[in-house]
Amino acid sequence: MPDDCIVDYDNLLKKSYSEMGGIYNFDNSLHHDDLIKIANNFTSYFIDIQVSSPFIVVLKTIAYHLQSCFIVMAKNEIYDFFITSYKFLATHLDKTKSNQDGPKSNSMIVDNVIFEICNDMLNNYDKYDDTIKIQIPNLLVDIVTILFLKVDPYGKKVSIFQIKPYYVSKKECLLNKEYFYPSKISIAEGTEPLVENIKTKCSNNPKEENVKPGKAIEVNSTPDTVLYNKDFMRSDMLFKINQITKRDSDSIERSLSSLPEKEIRKLYDICNNYNKIVKYNNFDNLKDFKSELENELKRPLTEKQIRHSQISIKKVHFYMENILDGKFEPHLTHGINHVKHNFEYGYRLAGLLRNAKSGIGKK
Repeated sequence: MPDDCIVDYDNLLKKSYSEMGGIYNFDNSLHHDDLIKIANNFTSYFIDIQVSSPFIVVLKTIAYHLQSCFIVMAKNEIYDFFITSYKFLATHLDKTKSNQDGPKSNSMIVDNVIFEICNDMLNNYDKYDDTIKIQIPNLLVDIVTILFLKVDPYGKKVSIFQIKPYYVSKKECLLNKEYFYPSKISIAEGTEPLVENIKTKCSNNPKEENVKPGKAIEVNSTPDTVLYNKDFMRSDMLFKINQITKRDSDSIERSLSSLPEKEIRKLYDICNNYNKIVKYNNFDNLKDFKSELENELKRPLTEKQIRHSQISIKKVHFYMENILDGKFEPHLTHGINHVKHNFEYGYRLAGLLRNAKSGIGKK
């Protein structure tokens, strides 16, 4: 990986500004120092990226930074991003020995793939909501990576004949909320946290609290140090709350700002298990639901527990709406709201919420 060798990302990124200047006004919208920090520590931040090419790292760094700053490109800009990203790699990677059998040897097929993807973007891009649009640059970088390296950035081999199906499949996962870029981020020991670098200088975002660096933490686990950083709340937690409740981001942030820490933690756990919730909701048959849940948990549940979990999962929208609106008023005598308590018991049975007695950092 590029972290392990000497790569002058300062000059490489500056050079990319002129080569890719038609995509977006990078000098005004992106912060060069932040990009350098990301590129120089790329493998520490993005632990599932396997490619070693510094030029792919440059494109991924820009794509992730655009997404983290919630910069929504217009249709002509995303079109330019795809074409100029391709030209950027063609300029650099075509010069390397390893790419002598690259796209040019299959130019007609490559041209057809590029044409079909561009046509798809031009016809459908405006239909996507902003939470999808900010992820499209990352998807397009994956595609141009395959065009030149015959492997996606995550190490999966993809032949030139599989590129279009790969694109369609990945895009459908984004649209169906089954996948979200980036899939894995870590904060490595001795490395400045990515979340502190990104967006603190973006003028359209509020200030975040500092996140102290520590041992590697995956965003998709339960990183309490990252939980309250608004960067990740925008790019992941807010995104998933939006998908469940259909509320806009400003409304969600206002609700979250009035909630106590323990309630935010519960919402985070629900969001962190969003893909499981989508999967479980597809099982209307109790027998199939039981089989899937027990297979996931690696332990048996009683029929009563299974039914309780299924009801809770089916009504996750109701639960989340009431949490955000503060409608679960505790009983004056018992100090708890029994409806809320029953929902949360169902989520804990299904492994979607941490144990209420768990301390910070514990699952």
